[in-house]
Amino acid sequence: MREKVHGFLHRRLPPDGIPLCTLKRISFRGAVYLAAFLAVASFSASGLFAAPTPSPDLQLIPYPRSVKVGQGALRVPALSRIACGNQEDRFAAGLLAGEIARTAGYSAKVCAGRGTATFVLARTGTPQANQILSGAGLTLPQAAQLEGYVLVADAHRAAIVAASGAGIFNGVQTLRQLLRPDGNSISVPALKIVDWPAMRWRGSQVSLSQGPVPTLSDLERTVTLLAEYKQNVLMLYFENSFDYSSLPLVAKPGGAMTPAEARALVAFARPYRITIIPQQESLGHMHWILRKERYQNLVEMPYGNVLAPGAPGNIDLVKTMFDELVKYFPGPFLHIGADEPFELGEGRSQALVKSKGKGQIYVDELKLREAALRPLGRRILFWGDIAQQYPDLLKQLPHDLIAMPWDYWISDPARFDRMIAPFRGAGIETWVAPGVDNWNQVFPNYSVALPNIRGFAEAGHRMGSTGIVNTTWVDDGESLFDFSWYGLLYGAAAAWQPTIDDAQFANAYDWAFYRAPGHHFEQEIEHLSDIHRTLRQVVSYDATDRLMWLDPFTPDGQQLYLSLAPVASQVRLLAEWVIEDLRTSRSLAARNQDLLDFVEFGARRFDYLGEKAAYTRYIDSIYRDARTEASTQPSQAAEKIERIYSSDGLLLDLRNDNTYLRNRYRDLWLAGNMPYFMDAMLQHYQHENDEISNEIDRMQSLDSHLKTLRSLPPLISKCATGETAAAH
Repeated sequence: MREKVHGFLHRRLPPDGIPLCTLKRISFRGAVYLAAFLAVASFSASGLFAAPTPSPDLQLIPYPRSVKVGQGALRVPALSRIACGNQEDRFAAGLLAGEIARTAGYSAKVCAGRGTATFVLARTGTPQANQILSGAGLTLPQAAQLEGYVLVADAHRAAIVAASGAGIFNGVQTLRQLLRPDGNSISVPALKIVDWPAMRWRGSQVSLSQGPVPTLSDLERTVTLLAEYKQNVLMLYFENSFDYSSLPLVAKPGGAMTPAEARALVAFARPYRITIIPQQESLGHMHWILRKERYQNLVEMPYGNVLAPGAPGNIDLVKTMFDELVKYFPGPFLHIGADEPFELGEGRSQALVKSKGKGQIYVDELKLREAALRPLGRRILFWGDIAQQYPDLLKQLPHDLIAMPWDYWISDPARFDRMIAPFRGAGIETWVAPGVDNWNQVFPNYSVALPNIRGFAEAGHRMGSTGIVNTTWVDDGESLFDFSWYGLLYGAAAAWQPTIDDAQFANAYDWAFYRAPGHHFEQEIEHLSDIHRTLRQVVSYDATDRLMWLDPFTPDGQQLYLSLAPVASQVRLLAEWVIEDLRTSRSLAARNQDLLDFVEFGARRFDYLGEKAAYTRYIDSIYRDARTEASTQPSQAAEKIERIYSSDGLLLDLRNDNTYLRNRYRDLWLAGNMPYFMDAMLQHYQHENDEISNEIDRMQSLDSHLKTLRSLPPLISKCATGETAAAH
């Protein structure tokens, strides 16, 4: 899913080529914060709430639906009590106690809902909840009954009232972010919050195929973080990465989730109120299974990607996989994939498609899967990219299916609406699926991802979608999931809030995710996004992994890196600012500090890319001068050649920096993923080192013969155009 045209956003640039967002960042943010500081969130006790104007003092993700900030604060004493009257809410109370211990260094005791307490978790309908609500002049709106809450804090206590365990849990997540250091203590500002989600199902997708396969402990950490930002879905994407006991050929040992791990993850996620949804591709994107000889009777094309419509055993294979998945994933949903069946109609089903049409065959395949899985009693999700092309056929589909429209490179509101409208017109429920633009990238491109996430979420709200799943992918195998947290948090905010304020989100990010003062880490993300925008000035796409790995001593490689050279300095300065800022500010992060390693690694990859482009141009220039001098001044020519290959030369710089990146990538991979597939990705770095070493050897050989031969061959034997490199 993700493999087609790599669209991008156009941004107006000033004459010097520096993005306007960089030039105006400080003044723009300062103006926004000042305006927010002067505003007061609108609030009404009647239950009709206007959208709040964010306060810079409330650095919250997601931002609540209604906030009224009062005077003063609750100073939290040591040995505080957390009164919890419902046993179901004790897990949430424990999370609050843990937050207090980490922030203040002293403990809080969870107790039954009686007596005086600093913190109160109360369910509606109880005398305690009634007293809290009436004292605050509030009610819990009907829309907030399922997952919403009221949070009231004054100088004496902070209380959460909700109608459900989910509401209490969500209120606790907000309260955790409100706890701030205050001298030798911690405090909570006096305020009133009434809050509930804009979207019923709010999730993120982790891909377990085509690259890193996360360990169970890493997935458990992902659950805890997603839940903190009020997400309630984690979708796991499988191609051949679930270890089916009934299909022993499908998975590679050590490269798949086992049934025991699935059970453990579901059990771990349950108290965090996260539903785990398995997504198993069942039509296209099945090459990793269908390449086996055992399944050649099922394929559309030999060793291809698509299950052939009408092939005997086609649906049996699908049913076998999902019959096993439901044993380990007891939630209400299953996802059958069904996106991008590119080969459909090109092989075994060619005559069938020619007779009935591709749209009809595709819809028939969805119907067959739904009928086969109906006895399992789950709602079936499927990707909407193909079905939306055939709106006249959608009414044939069972109406309890859930379509997931996606497109990762659009930001036009009308286009988002058009993707949802065909399903809405057919009476089919939708969940929208934006993406963090992490796949095939040196580092996620948030200048593309954030408008996509915001646009899809707002369209989903307008068009009645009931869910949103923010997707990550690893198409070329290189991307690590932990590159993507800025986009994942933005997606969580966009799913919960009716509208998202980008300035408020940026203001809150450092505190909400790292419990850090200031805005260092958000600004680092902005600088890395600026690099993508900068590269678009000279190439027609952003910083894809492909840019990292071309050999600069081949015609194509030199052509690319010479085209990048005009912005190489700007790329390096942006990346090196991030590296420096991280080295000096990372200690500010009181939590999730290890996840800054992924931001630093992204910056170092960008720095290497800029270095490679700058060095390609510099080596080209030095070598051309050496060729000119070779016949008349061989000693001076030799000095120039030594500048290229010597122990403090340019090629050694590249090899040393690439070696560092290789070792760091290996460490980051193993920090959260199984070793499976890692060596295949490390081959990029090894191949790069081999190419550089070969060029060092070549330069040494040329140097040794220079005084005798008094000539040098072209740096690049032939260019892509067929001309010699000297033409450069």
